[in-house]
Amino acid sequence: MEIIKLFEDALIYPSKELKKLIILGILFVIMSIFNILPMLGIELSKYVAIDILSVISLILLFLLILIISGYSLSITRKTISNTEGSVPEFEWIKNTIDGIKVLVLTILYYIIPVIITLIALYTIGAFDFINQLVNTYVIHGSINPTLESIASGNDPNILIILILALFLYILFSLLFLIAKAVLAETRSLATAVNMIYIFKKIGQIKWRNYIIWIILFTAISILFGVLIENIIIIPLIGIIIALLILSPYVEMFSARALGLIYNESKE
Repeated sequence: MEIIKLFEDALIYPSKELKKLIILGILFVIMSIFNILPMLGIELSKYVAIDILSVISLILLFLLILIISGYSLSITRKTISNTEGSVPEFEWIKNTIDGIKVLVLTILYYIIPVIITLIALYTIGAFDFINQLVNTYVIHGSINPTLESIASGNDPNILIILILALFLYILFSLLFLIAKAVLAETRSLATAVNMIYIFKKIGQIKWRNYIIWIILFTAISILFGVLIENIIIIPLIGIIIALLILSPYVEMFSARALGLIYNESKE
């Protein structure tokens, strides 16, 4: 499938079954409510009942994130198994289990660049640098002098580490997306964390096609982000539209697009 046609398919896909789009949207609305409640709890923390409500809200928020993540994975799975397939049904327990798998996969992939970056920062004495930032802020009321020093290249070690961290983040993000598709297809975390297999899959897709897909996917995601930011400004109605329609639309589009590009590895 051509990259452009792939995105055309993914953009149309969420409108195939509006009922499921709305159900997913309701989950986003509820999730936003549970996201607000803990903040209210901080303001009213002197009331024990409010504290308990905040804890319950955080638990339910986490559960909803797992369900949405798992349902998104089910869309990718159905796309991989049947490109012409309809939008999958909600299966709450299975979606939750899939969400847990995605969470574990995310941790396993992103912990590597985090550890490497932290080791590199420790090696160059990053704690001294952080102390310098704090002292600069205390003395000058701003960290701009130190940041300007970094930007001007006076502290090349920090610049190198920042570049390294950015490179690692981008690389592991590229790997993670395909690993997520592998998880959707195989249901196996062990296979999804096998980086040799993931590199093989990207090779089958062809790195050139995958990079083009990533660029277009990122551009479309940014456009959706800008659209949501502008619509959400509208009191009440804007928030409802953003949460009930646009957010689930983007989630379904993303999952579908991932499944479609992954299918290129089979051709």
